[in-house]
Amino acid sequence: MRTIFVGDVHGCAAEFAALLARAGYDSAQDRLLLTGDAFSRGPDPLAVWRLLRETEAAMVLGNHDARLLNQLNALAKGRKPKVQYPDQDYTLNQLQPVHEEMLAWLRQCPLYIAEDAFLLVHAGIHPKRGLQGTRRNQFLKIRTWPPTNDLASPRWHDFYEPAHPLLVFGHDAPGGLVVKKRDGRPYLLGLDSGCIYGGQLSGYVLEEARLVQVESQQEADVWRRLA
Repeated sequence: MRTIFVGDVHGCAAEFAALLARAGYDSAQDRLLLTGDAFSRGPDPLAVWRLLRETEAAMVLGNHDARLLNQLNALAKGRKPKVQYPDQDYTLNQLQPVHEEMLAWLRQCPLYIAEDAFLLVHAGIHPKRGLQGTRRNQFLKIRTWPPTNDLASPRWHDFYEPAHPLLVFGHDAPGGLVVKKRDGRPYLLGLDSGCIYGGQLSGYVLEEARLVQVESQQEADVWRRLA
């Protein structure tokens, strides 16, 4: 069985399908693991959901997923969900046919998936305290270190000493694709390469040590204006 990691999809279903094709995805012998933020902000979250269910993919919870989970919880309780930007209304409306099913699925998404060969998280881990010292909000949102809103600041992984054979994360579209190697093989991969903003959708085939990318079909600023 191969393990294929996929970076932040953000509703880009066409690119997701294209990446699976380029990776040679075979449902009989491959499993998919996503870095989170699969649905919100982009053009076709419902098609992304159907691909996830069809492939039986697993996913760690991202910050956009956590917000979507809160919104779906509110709807399930008969309350109006808290919506900050127009793209969130769009996502909720597109996903309306599967709200109940998706709510149950998002509730079981973990903050991390740890196996002997890798650690998968959405945003990252505490660079000094490691996996067990990482708080929920850091799993979802950590980007710079020390924490700051300045996107030009050093990243958390600039201070990370490898404690896992491979650490895979997403979340940081401004930082782009990150590949850090030791002895010729990656020990850290940041797979959010800004597909929703006109960049690429990135994936990685673990057993082949192979990076897979497809070009975005999105116009760079369309979804940014809605957020």
